[in-house]
Amino acid sequence: MGRLEEEDGPNGRKLTLKWAERIAPHLNVRPEELMFPELAEVDVSKFSHVFEISAGKSRPAAPGLVIDPEFLTRMLPNSEGHNLRFMMVDAYQANGIVAKGDALVIDLDDNIPNRPGLFALEIAGAVQWRYLSPTTTGAVQVHSDNPAATNETVQPADLKVIGRARLRISTL
Repeated sequence: MGRLEEEDGPNGRKLTLKWAERIAPHLNVRPEELMFPELAEVDVSKFSHVFEISAGKSRPAAPGLVIDPEFLTRMLPNSEGHNLRFMMVDAYQANGIVAKGDALVIDLDDNIPNRPGLFALEIAGAVQWRYLSPTTTGAVQVHSDNPAATNETVQPADLKVIGRARLRISTL
């Protein structure tokens, strides 16, 4: 501990994530608070937690991202009371709508494609993004990733819809 405290001294040592994870439980703090002390000063109780999720995994103990409710209300009107989650696009998407590294806030309550939009679907055990639009017959048109292919029309019950994208933050 003394070597960590003397970080800049001749015998000093920088705190690594490995050591932060080992020390944090003994100090009743999260490892990221040791790595980034300014986080300890943030009152997260005033934020709405928006968690990063992926198919088949449980919600993490600490938020992947916190968003100020006033900002969220300005960016997503009529979103109060909805089950919002933060997702990262972690695989290449050929559709050109989203790209690997994009961040999206999705509404898990909006999992019935009754209006056009970008939806997260579970396809073959992986999260994939598709533009869905309902038809007048009650079926749903799934817009293809391949511009040369025709769009597929399916029944809503045949889709494993996770939620509808409400906000996209693109990477540079």
